[in-house]
Amino acid sequence: MLTDSKEALHLKATGIVRRIDELGRVVIPKEIRRTLRIREGDPSLMALTRMERFCLALMDTADRFGTK
Repeated sequence: MLTDSKEALHLKATGIVRRIDELGRVVIPKEIRRTLRIREGDPSLMALTRMERFCLALMDTADRFGTK
């Protein structure tokens, strides 16, 4: 889970830019979905944290990786 610590600021830049469409949707690029093993229908959590940071977290995917 990301926190407000300095460690959370070490994010990898991908160089991929996506725009929000008229319905408020954002496409997660295929390269990122493949790397994170995100599948269609995976549940996600979106939150606005302190200092107005937007966070997207994938939920309940640990069982796919054999860690549950």
